[in-house]
Amino acid sequence: MKRIPFRPALVTGVVTAATGLLLLTACGTDSSPEGSTDTPGDDGTRSVSHVYGETEIPADAGNVVSVSVTSTATLLSLDVPVTASATTSPGPLTDENGFFSQWADLAVEREVEPLPGPEVSLEAVGAAEPDLIVGNGFGADAIDESTYEMLSEIAPTVVLGEGDIPWTELTEQYAEAFDRQDRAAEITEEYQELVTESSEALSHDNDVVMLTGTPDGFNVFTPESAQGKLLADLGLNQHEMPEDLTAAGAQGGADRTDIVQLSPERASDFDDSTLLFVNLQGEEIADYAESYPTLENIPAFEDDRAFTVGAEGFRMDYYSSRLISERLVENLG
Repeated sequence: MKRIPFRPALVTGVVTAATGLLLLTACGTDSSPEGSTDTPGDDGTRSVSHVYGETEIPADAGNVVSVSVTSTATLLSLDVPVTASATTSPGPLTDENGFFSQWADLAVEREVEPLPGPEVSLEAVGAAEPDLIVGNGFGADAIDESTYEMLSEIAPTVVLGEGDIPWTELTEQYAEAFDRQDRAAEITEEYQELVTESSEALSHDNDVVMLTGTPDGFNVFTPESAQGKLLADLGLNQHEMPEDLTAAGAQGGADRTDIVQLSPERASDFDDSTLLFVNLQGEEIADYAESYPTLENIPAFEDDRAFTVGAEGFRMDYYSSRLISERLVENLG
């Protein structure tokens, strides 16, 4: 059986700047909602409000480059013509290109060129000859303002998604920016059908806990997390963890609300909950029992109600939501 090793799960946001490229004056922000647009003008452009201000973009961009790998899933789901995408370091969450596995096959099918990553390469972005550049405004692969300014020298650039918002809301922002409201409405309908059908197929007899293993114990996803929101949409009752748990020392700092940490010694705090492990390293349930012996005496392990749901559950988007829902039905149906 495999021991659960320590391997950082989040990518970094370091940026590589080309020599001799100067920083530009920062664009001012305004009070317009992110992703909001004006009616296309006679010159074939649309005005899009985003994290760093307002940008005129081609109304019919045909060569879109994503400089944040987490933006690519949203763009693909909306059928935006992505021709190249930033990547992250290949690992358990990705394919060999550094595309997240839940949408990697689609990216390959659409011949999306993988760009060097996780650092943004201005040279590679320029070589892709984009007519529009799109980046993420929040998280590990966020585009900071100085990088936005340099990217804007290459092509019109928009940075969307300021704050930790659900993927469904982010999809609406992107749809407004790129005039994909019809496709966004289809996605909303598809998701509603998914959660309705899945909920009807699931057992709701026990509370559930979705979590990952760490070198120090467990990171438990809270109802505030993207994972927790999916569980709620599926009608599953999430076990209320003790109030003395915090995210102190976890990735992102003590102010995080999407996870809480639990030490192995406190496995009994899971009570009678069914455990759903996001197995980032491909662990089997037996691996968790070996790495954390205190789990063997809690009801979930005694009653065979501990399951793995796949590494895709670590990063929720249009594609992973469907995969995880299907695996939950398989395990809890």
